[in-house]
Amino acid sequence: MSSYRRAISYFRPDLGKIVLSLVMIAAGVAASVTWPIPMSILIDRVLSGKTDSNWLPYRLFDRFAPTDKTLQVIMLAGILLGLRLIGELLQMLQTIVSIRIGYNGMVRVRYDLFRKLQALSLAYHRSQPQGDAIYRLSSDTNGFSTVLNVLTKGILVNTVTLIFMAWVMFSMNWKLTLSALMVVPALLVVIKHYGKKFKVLYTKSYEYDSDVTTAIQRSVSSIGIVQAFGREKDEFDNFIATQGSSIKFKMTLHWHEVLYWLWLGAIFATGSALIVGYGGYLALKHPEALTAGMLLTFLTYIGQLYQPLSALTGTGASLAGAMAQVDRVIEVLDRDPIIKDAPDAVHLPKKPRVLTFENVGFEYRTDAPVLQDINCQISPGQMVAFVGSSGVGKTTLLNLLPRFYDPTSGAMKLDGIDARKIKVADLRRHVALVLQDNVILPTTVSENIAYGRPDATDAQIAHAAEQAGAAVFIGKLQNKYEEQITESGANLSGGQKQRISIARALLTEAPIMVLDEPTSALDPLHEQMITQTLRDLKRQRTIILVSHRLSTVADCDQIFVMDGGRIVEQGTHDELVSRRGVYFSMAKHQMKLQDDAPIPATEPTQ
Repeated sequence: MSSYRRAISYFRPDLGKIVLSLVMIAAGVAASVTWPIPMSILIDRVLSGKTDSNWLPYRLFDRFAPTDKTLQVIMLAGILLGLRLIGELLQMLQTIVSIRIGYNGMVRVRYDLFRKLQALSLAYHRSQPQGDAIYRLSSDTNGFSTVLNVLTKGILVNTVTLIFMAWVMFSMNWKLTLSALMVVPALLVVIKHYGKKFKVLYTKSYEYDSDVTTAIQRSVSSIGIVQAFGREKDEFDNFIATQGSSIKFKMTLHWHEVLYWLWLGAIFATGSALIVGYGGYLALKHPEALTAGMLLTFLTYIGQLYQPLSALTGTGASLAGAMAQVDRVIEVLDRDPIIKDAPDAVHLPKKPRVLTFENVGFEYRTDAPVLQDINCQISPGQMVAFVGSSGVGKTTLLNLLPRFYDPTSGAMKLDGIDARKIKVADLRRHVALVLQDNVILPTTVSENIAYGRPDATDAQIAHAAEQAGAAVFIGKLQNKYEEQITESGANLSGGQKQRISIARALLTEAPIMVLDEPTSALDPLHEQMITQTLRDLKRQRTIILVSHRLSTVADCDQIFVMDGGRIVEQGTHDELVSRRGVYFSMAKHQMKLQDDAPIPATEPTQ
């Protein structure tokens, strides 16, 4: 029931609209229930002239109808027309109001889910396919409005309709009405049997749909490597297999659905046969209890009685499918963001600060440490670097700075304050990232550079681009800073994307700049430009580099050499070279020098 309450809670702001919708539904039901009565009166009172029935509508007609038969026919036709028109108008208005309510609730759910997806840690997003998040946000959220419609129109309204219809039919002939309701126990058995089955089947069906979305997203996002290695057929075969599994399971689901409706149809057909047989017998043998007109009206009501019964039985499958979607959304909404403000988190204004790692350890999986006993201190304005072979934990260490992850042991501190005790937004305002995998948005060059500082002026954007060495190529674009970049920066080279990313970080004026392989995609000329930019920023900002190119890190105030998840060497370029250790081995390999050859401290050759 908690899931039902959660689903309905998103529609509380529209309570007034919901009440209005229910009132219109009730009025429409009353109109639809009463419209067959004029036909019964026409047959029994006007055309046949029978007066042996004391049914309430007949007595009201006898009292208020004109004496002229023609006028009676006209009056009954007008009443019938009015009731039908009123019913259709109310249904139209109620449909519009219901659609508005549904959209309002769905939007609120999507707002909450979108915010939660943004708040969840990288660990969650990297453990889940992107297509799954897209499917939950775009499709599963529709389940909330379906739940509301099923509970109100599907259950509440049909129950009220059923009660109203049964009351009218009981007033006509209670024995015949009880005969019509004899099918209800059988309906309950079928509903109970298929209810649990549909919940499981629909949940699995949505998982298959999510797999299809994920397959499409992955294939499209990696189209370059697919084409480069000629794997189009393999990707297509994978898509066929994924789609085929989805269709195969959906056919199983639909098979159960048609069996469900077959059982319902058979039950309703049995009920209709009982009414025709027993009702015909009563009209033939006891016309004073059931006239021909009343039998015709009763048979009309049978269809209307079984319609809400059928709708009520159908709500089991609809509700099971909708609740499967709701549960998939709630499962994400209830996840702990992990990276969040502590209850006693402090506000920390943006300014240069001492960064300290104290016995920091980290592991993605238990008993598989990536970082161990990291201890270092970086003062404001220093330029430092973390170097080492691939897989030693350099990028993981950088991910701790903006709290994409938290250390599993030890602490990272700013001015002695544990980062976990600082408001996340304040901590991240201190750090500007340039990741190895450059993220370029499908918008203009200017908006890409200003993404971290959307209020920046054109002059500030241009200055950042010039510092990053991007101004030259931007000036050659047809629309310069207003040039539209395509999805994932497909119309830019790797080096151009990297320079835009660096300009974006520079523009934020964050006290700490973190650059993961900042020159890996640059030619020697632009590498020299970026290196000079970093030199110029020394003493103005704290700069933290991860790089395999020692020419980029040679001017750093401190270089931390990592191996096996630990810092194994620490010092300046000259100090590390003189030790002839791990760093020296890297430098010797890059510069192709002899063991006893001196290595310059600045501008080392490649």
